[in-house]
Amino acid sequence: MQLGSPDRPPRASFSVWPALALRCTAAAAQSPPDGRWHGDIAIGGSSASGNTSATALNLRVETSKATDADKISLYALANYGTSESQGVRTRSADLARVAGRYDRNLDTRFFAFGGGEAETNRPGGVRSRLNANVGAGWRLLRSAAHNGNVFTGVGHSGTHFTDGSRRSGTEWLLGEETSHQLGESSTFKQRLVLYPGAREIGNRATFESGLATAIVGGWTFNAGLVLRYTSKVAPGLKKGERLLTFGFGYKY
Repeated sequence: MQLGSPDRPPRASFSVWPALALRCTAAAAQSPPDGRWHGDIAIGGSSASGNTSATALNLRVETSKATDADKISLYALANYGTSESQGVRTRSADLARVAGRYDRNLDTRFFAFGGGEAETNRPGGVRSRLNANVGAGWRLLRSAAHNGNVFTGVGHSGTHFTDGSRRSGTEWLLGEETSHQLGESSTFKQRLVLYPGAREIGNRATFESGLATAIVGGWTFNAGLVLRYTSKVAPGLKKGERLLTFGFGYKY
């Protein structure tokens, strides 16, 4: 997703994972509150050789367990890639991210949550980033085919960049997320979160969307888009990143 090395930050911020990538998106609009774990496991990669050689591997895991009282959600992502041209090898991607969130239902409409995330992305200029937050949300849309939430909260974020600099401080979060069952076989999901932060850490924003169409059994064909913006980055880096995916997945 990025080009460069830890000593020299990349300038490119556009990336496309190939169709071989297995990016799983839930085929159901909402995980059933049955107290069992449900989720997606995705693994993919590509290899090319010739005048330029390139290798990419990625792994993505999403799982959650919901009851009538609460919900636990866990997430992990790893993306690794290298390229070689004229005998010069460059690490094009080296990303690892883990996250978790706990939601507690206050009544049929309101819920409270707490979560955290850890990330390393050296080609992207981030040696490590840790953040934790708490907040509350409201279920504004609930039906068999359509679900939608809005939420807000406060947290703390700290980033150690590959150039040796550090930034940490308080950040707010404000977001919305929806899922929609489109006919009998397709599901669309989207999520937008804004992170207005203290002057020291700046502002962040993330947008994710995914379309999944059932093929047979638990297999689906998927298309996804991820946009990320960070106002405070290491020197030489662009503030925006974009990730576009196509592939096949499996839901359990």
